[in-house]
Amino acid sequence: MKVSDSVTRIDGTMAHSYSVEHEGLVILVDAGMKSSGKKIVDYYQQSGKKPDIVLITHYHPDHVGGLGILKGKYSPKIYAPRDEIQVIEGKNKPVQPKGFLPKLVSVLGKTDAVSGLIPADEFSLPWMKVVPTEGHTPGSTSYLFEPESLLFVGDAVTVKGTETTVNRQFSLDIEKAEESRKRIISMSGITILPGHGDPLKL
Repeated sequence: MKVSDSVTRIDGTMAHSYSVEHEGLVILVDAGMKSSGKKIVDYYQQSGKKPDIVLITHYHPDHVGGLGILKGKYSPKIYAPRDEIQVIEGKNKPVQPKGFLPKLVSVLGKTDAVSGLIPADEFSLPWMKVVPTEGHTPGSTSYLFEPESLLFVGDAVTVKGTETTVNRQFSLDIEKAEESRKRIISMSGITILPGHGDPLKL
């Protein structure tokens, strides 16, 4: 799905993955489930492009599962929230919200450990801004593509129609998550590109 002149939402991934092309760079935002990795590779093979950089919004398996195949195929630079790198690299276990469903998803959504990640706060391009949006996970991070005012929020905000919500069942700190949601929707003039739901222009 073409979102804008520069951004495509890759079809068929669980939790949306977005490809950004700008100034000769290709950036992938989030990597879907482990099964999504092949679909992302197929997208890039068909387009004749490859991701130079992968930006991860948070450590949940439907956002990092495809990293293993993508790193093996393309060797991109991978940036992830500093507080969550050791989880994605398999050195620590993720902190999970209480409840049966989050525990079930963590068991069923096993991911391959991926090493060599770079903290998101070290990512620097003049046209892509790192926006801390913690609460859903300890280091949940959004990325603002400034040329088109597009904010990739991962699961910091879930969009349903014209409504924005916090996924209370899967968010670790509801209070912080709600503060991040309010901060996001106060950013007038941007379009939210969520991990779940359709784009929403504020």
